[in-house]
Amino acid sequence: MTSSVAMAASAAVAGPLTGPPRPVEVVTVTPHAVYLATGDPDCPALCLATPTAVRVPCAVVVGRLPTGTSTGTVGAGTLSLQGFQGRVARWWRSPRPRDVVPPGYPPFVSGPVTDLVEALVENRPLIPPVRRLIGRGPGLTPYYDDVLAGLLVTLAALGSPKLQPLGAAVRVLAPTRTTFVSAALLHHAARGECIPELTAFLNGEPDALRNVGHTSGAGLAEGVRAATAVQAMQAAQAVQA
Repeated sequence: MTSSVAMAASAAVAGPLTGPPRPVEVVTVTPHAVYLATGDPDCPALCLATPTAVRVPCAVVVGRLPTGTSTGTVGAGTLSLQGFQGRVARWWRSPRPRDVVPPGYPPFVSGPVTDLVEALVENRPLIPPVRRLIGRGPGLTPYYDDVLAGLLVTLAALGSPKLQPLGAAVRVLAPTRTTFVSAALLHHAARGECIPELTAFLNGEPDALRNVGHTSGAGLAEGVRAATAVQAMQAAQAVQA
C-alpha cells in the first residue's frame, strides 16, 4: 500500500485540488518538477515540485516526486498517480506584487519587444506583436515568453489598464504557440501571479533574478524594463496632451 505524501499547495490551484475528482496527465518531467495537465481552463497545470525547485504559481510542493507514471486523478484534496498518493497538508499563496517601484530603468526598449511596447502605448491591436514573440527561444519557458510574463506581472503590480488587453492576447495565443509549461505560467502571469524572485526584484533586490533558469531571469527582467517603458511613454504622452 502506498503511503500518503503531504503536499503544500498553492492556493492558485485550489480549484482542481479541492473540486470533484478529475483525470490528470503527466506532460513534462524535469529533475525537480512534474507538470500535470488538468484540463481546467482556469487552472491548466499542476506542478509537483521539490522544495528546492523554483516555486511557480501552480506549484504543489512535495518531498518526493512520482516516477514512471503518465495519468492519475486529482480532487477532494488528494492527488493519485501510480505509486504516488498525495494529500494537501497546507496551503500557501503565490506572490502577486502590488504598489511596487520597479528598478530605475531608462524608458528605452530595443529589439523584438519594441513593437509590442509601442502597440500598448498607442492602443494598437496586440495579437500581431504578441504572436511574433510568444514561443520564441529555447527551453521549457522560451526567452520571450519570460519577457511577456515579466511585462504582465509588472503591469499588474503597477495597476495598469494595459494588463487586461495584453493578458487576453497572451491567453488566446499561448495554448497553441508555446510549450505546455510556458503557456501555464503565462496564464498565471496574466493574473499577476509570479515566482518569489520576481517579487523580490520588483521590491528593489537587483540580484534576485540572477540565478533563475538559464535565461528566465534575464527574460523576466527585460519584461520589467518593457513595463517601465510603457509607463514612461504614457506619462510623456499625458504631459504633451
